[in-house]
Amino acid sequence: MAKPKAHIEFEFFGPPGAFIISFFLPILCYVFVFVCNDVSGCPAPALLHPYASTLEDIKRDVGWTGIQGLLNTKALVATLGYYALSFLLYGILPAEEHDGTVLEKSGLRMKYRFNGAHCKTRKLRKL
Repeated sequence: MAKPKAHIEFEFFGPPGAFIISFFLPILCYVFVFVCNDVSGCPAPALLHPYASTLEDIKRDVGWTGIQGLLNTKALVATLGYYALSFLLYGILPAEEHDGTVLEKSGLRMKYRFNGAHCKTRKLRKL
């Protein structure tokens, strides 16, 4: 007898909803920044009549500084540095490896490294 499949319920429309939130929410935030800004208020006057305005009028009203205004190099370097440090510490810190749950499709188990509990027990032993 075949085992019935369990009904899985997702929140926020499941994987498609997670994709939409992850990729379109940052774009929506940029739209809000351009439409309502500290240069000309909310909404920018040129956006009220887009057919009567030129691209230069819209750029002036929304405070467009160019593509370089969208990228903060300090934030990018800090983020990449954080990831590099995380990968380095993951590899060199002592940790206990544990098997995860059995995967449904392949039947294999993933390995997970836990070093937080290991550090905590060392500190408690010293006290």
